[in-house]
Amino acid sequence: MVFIRKLGFALATTIIAASWSADAAACKYNNGLACPQETPCCSLHGHCGNSPLACSTGCDASASFNGVCERYTPATLAGGKPKPVPSLPKGSFKVVGDTGVAAQHIALVSPTKMLILDKAENNPAKLPDGTAAYNVEYDLTTNTFRVLEVQTNTFCSGGGFLPNGTLISGGGAESRLTHNFRTGTGFQSLRMWEPCEDASCHWIENPQDPMWQMTGNRWYVSVTTLATGELFILGGSNESLAINREATNNPTFELYPKPEGYQPVPLQFMIDAMPYNLYPNVYSLPDGNIYIFANQKSMIYNVQRQEVIKNLPDIPGGARSYPLTGSHVLLPLDPAKNYAHEVLVCGGSEAWSTRAKAIQSCGRINLNDADPQWEMDQMPTPRLMSDAVILADGKVMLLNGAQVGYAGFLRASNPIYTPVVYDPNAPLGQRWTEWVPSNIARMYHSVAMLLPDGTVFVAGSNQNSEVRFENVPFPTEYRVESFTPPYLTTDLPRPEIVSQIPAQLQYDQQFEVTIDIKDGERYEPEITFMFGHRGFVTHSTHMSQRMTKLVANKVSEEGTKITYNVFSPPTANLMPPGPHYIHVLNNGVPSHAEHLILN
Repeated sequence: MVFIRKLGFALATTIIAASWSADAAACKYNNGLACPQETPCCSLHGHCGNSPLACSTGCDASASFNGVCERYTPATLAGGKPKPVPSLPKGSFKVVGDTGVAAQHIALVSPTKMLILDKAENNPAKLPDGTAAYNVEYDLTTNTFRVLEVQTNTFCSGGGFLPNGTLISGGGAESRLTHNFRTGTGFQSLRMWEPCEDASCHWIENPQDPMWQMTGNRWYVSVTTLATGELFILGGSNESLAINREATNNPTFELYPKPEGYQPVPLQFMIDAMPYNLYPNVYSLPDGNIYIFANQKSMIYNVQRQEVIKNLPDIPGGARSYPLTGSHVLLPLDPAKNYAHEVLVCGGSEAWSTRAKAIQSCGRINLNDADPQWEMDQMPTPRLMSDAVILADGKVMLLNGAQVGYAGFLRASNPIYTPVVYDPNAPLGQRWTEWVPSNIARMYHSVAMLLPDGTVFVAGSNQNSEVRFENVPFPTEYRVESFTPPYLTTDLPRPEIVSQIPAQLQYDQQFEVTIDIKDGERYEPEITFMFGHRGFVTHSTHMSQRMTKLVANKVSEEGTKITYNVFSPPTANLMPPGPHYIHVLNNGVPSHAEHLILN
C-alpha cells in the first residue's frame, strides 16, 4: 500500500473543480478569476469569502464558485469527521532576510544551510579584504549569511550532488579583476562543497589541476545525478553570450568522476536543438535510461551504450529552453501508478525579442507510455522564467518570472507577481489555481526551493549586467521571502516524526517510523509519506529535483502515535543516490522533514 488512508473516503461528490468554469465572470479582487471552492462567494465589494456576509445580499453569483452564492462546507469522511480547511487558501509571502549576494543559484546543502552563488560583481556582502563576495552560506534558522571565498567565477554554472551528500559545482564564466571584486575563469572549473553545521566548511577547488576541470568550457551547463551516483554533465557554450551559436556550442556530455584521459561524448541532439539548447533538462528513468529536453525537442537516451533509444515528439507551442526559458519538472512518482515518469513543461517565450509574449501553454508527457505524446493544457496566465517547485504534498508551484521578452540582461518586462499551483491528480482543465501575489518582482536570475519545514524559499532577481539600484526598471534584489503554502494554515497540528530515522538508507530497505498526529479526534488520519531531493536551482532549471510517495503499512496505534513500516525507493533508477528529505503528511499537512542519505 502506498497512499495510506485509515478509512477510505465515502464521498459522493469529492471530485469538484478548484474554481468556476473558464467563461465565468471574474471576481474584482481575485486576479481575473472566479472565486475558488474554499472561498466561494464573490462579495458585494468584489472579494472572495466564505462568511455569511460574503454569501448574502450583493453576492455576485456569476463570479462565485459553481455560479452560486453558497458557503463552502468541508467534505467529511465516512466517520463523519470534516477535512481541515486552510485559513489562508492562497498562502502568504513574508520577507525574512537578505542574501548579501544576488541569488542566481541555490543548493540546500543541509537541513539548515542554503548555499547561494552569484557571479563576481559588486555585492553588498564583503570578504575580509574588503572586496565583494559572490558566494554565501545562508542560515535558514537565523536568516543570516556567512561570506565564502571562491577562486573561480560561478556565473551561470550548474551543480549536482554525489551519493555522500557532497555538492559539485561545474562551469561558470570568464575571469574578472577589478578593485571591487576578483575572480579567476570558471568555464571549465569543478568545485566541491562538503556540508557542515559549524561554519568550518569552505569551497574545495584546484583550478590548476586538470582533474579539477571539465573536458571543455561549459557556460549554462546542466548537471544531473545518475542512478550510478555519477554526475551527467551536459551541454553549455564555450563563452558568455546571449544565445548559442554553432561556433560556441558544446554539444557533448561527460561524467564525473572521470578517469584520466577521459574524452567527452558528442550528442547530435544538442546540435539539433540549436540555438535554444542551453540549460537542457535531464531526468533519470526507471529502466536506467535518461530523458533529455531542449528547445522543443526531447529524447530517451542510454548513457552507458551511448545510444538514442527513442526520439519523442516536439512539444507544440514554441521553444521552452534558454533564453526562451520555460519551467520543467518531473511530476512526483507514485507506486500506485507503477512509478510513471511524467514530465511537465510550461511557458517559455514566443520569440527571441524583448516584445515577444510569454507562452501560456503547458505540455505533459508520460514516458511510461508505449508511444508518449504531449497532452496540452493552459495556465491562467502566460509565463517565462518561472520556477517549478514540488511542494511537500506533491503539487507543483510555479512562481517568479515575466510575461514579455526573454531571459537575459534587461530583456524581459511585465513581471508575474502571482504564483500558480498545479495539481497533477486533478482532471485536465481543472489543475490550476492562483495563489496570493508577492509584491516583489522576481525577474531574470530568481530562484525558489522547498524547505524542510514545508515553506518555500524565494530569492534573487537581477536582470542588470551589474549590481544596480537606480535608473533601471528592476533593481538588483537581495530580499528573501518565505512563502507559506495553504497546507500550513489549517487548524490541524503538524504531524511529528518521533522515532529516529536512519541517517543512511539503502534501496528497498524497510524501516520503522512512529509519528504523532497530535489530534485524532476532529479529523480522521490520512497519512502519506513523501520522499524528495531538492537539487540545484538556477535559471528556472531545477537540476535533479524529484519526489516520490513511499510504500508504508500501519503496524500499531496508541493514542495519537501511529507506527508504520516504511519502504525506501526500490531502485536507484527511481531516486538516484544522495541527500533526501522525508515528510509525513496528515490530511495534506506536512511534518518538518527529516534529512537522510540514500546510497
